[in-house]
Amino acid sequence: MAEYDIKSHVASDIGTQQKFLNPALIQTPSYISDLETWTQENKMRLNASKTNYMIFNRTRESFETRLAVEGQWMERKKSLKLLGVWLDEDGGWSKNTQELCKRAYSRLSMLSKLRYAGVSMEDLILIYKMHIRSCLEYCAVLFHSSLSSQQEAALERCQAVCLRVILAESYVSYDAALEMSGLTKLAERRNMRCKDFAKKCIKHQTNKRMFPLNVNESNTHEVRNREKYIVNFAHTSSYKNSTIPFCQRLLNSTDGQDARTRSQG
Repeated sequence: MAEYDIKSHVASDIGTQQKFLNPALIQTPSYISDLETWTQENKMRLNASKTNYMIFNRTRESFETRLAVEGQWMERKKSLKLLGVWLDEDGGWSKNTQELCKRAYSRLSMLSKLRYAGVSMEDLILIYKMHIRSCLEYCAVLFHSSLSSQQEAALERCQAVCLRVILAESYVSYDAALEMSGLTKLAERRNMRCKDFAKKCIKHQTNKRMFPLNVNESNTHEVRNREKYIVNFAHTSSYKNSTIPFCQRLLNSTDGQDARTRSQG
């Protein structure tokens, strides 16, 4: 007598503690169907073997679903690399931070070999800016405001290790190394990049809609402390700390500082 083949009767993609989301109750399959129709009409074809999906879920309960494209079931991904940025299904940046640090540390040997070859400190700092710091700041506007304190420390530690290699015996502390090299903390640079991004958006014909002016048309009286830009209301802390609301608050704080400077001048 053959043994009972449990694999042929029990779903292998759904855990015993997970809940199943019926695809018929969501609109994603219809979107996929429309995409398939569009590709066929334009004489194109989707690569089903390379098509995956993610479920962005912040609830405590875990659930699964099944989605198909071109008659094949798609694979669910817990994390996915999109345009060089790692996205987690919980909306966090742990995987992306880990990959940024991994990439930066992989290029650390370049600094040590060049320092051993007698390259000057100024040139080593320039090489660090071009080949290592650029990796740590890739798409920094996207994740800066949502980083945890541990993730910020991990990124900052990469720069500290690089400065320790560059300065060698002259390295005393991280703050002193920053002063000697003329660099600033990565957190400060990311904050400045977010500010520059917001300022460029308000000058753009299309992107300025992300930063609407705070104009009360029903009230013509001027309010002394009214913020210049509307800040999107956030029901959760995750959205409050996301890029757009953060940049909106950043613009308001910058506008307030400029107003105080003009009044003092």
